Amino acid sequence: MSTKDQLLSVALHGTAMRYAAEQRNLAESIVELREMAGGRNDILAEAAGIEAGSWCASPATHVGHELICAGMLILAGGGNSTPLDYRELERWTRLGYERGMKSRKGER
Repeated sequence: MSTKDQLLSVALHGTAMRYAAEQRNLAESIVELREMAGGRNDILAEAAGIEAGSWCASPATHVGHELICAGMLILAGGGNSTPLDYRELERWTRLGYERGMKSRKGER
């Protein structure tokens, strides 16, 4: 992934987490995330999957905003007549879970 893509992924993730924590209007938040992504559903799937998978690896240590964040990113990926690739979402969720488990065990 290029630096530009990484910056977009981080921006989407951070914005979705802030919206979740602020309990913003869900429909408005999804529209804003969709616009921010600019059709990059691949990056939305990556950010959502890693967040959801990481939460699943250690749900007791998280508030739950992570799942709202992931949900908003998933829903944002269904715009512009381009559906989200759920196989990619599953792949990134598995990766997020594996990373979360390593982090839980103190591994890198």
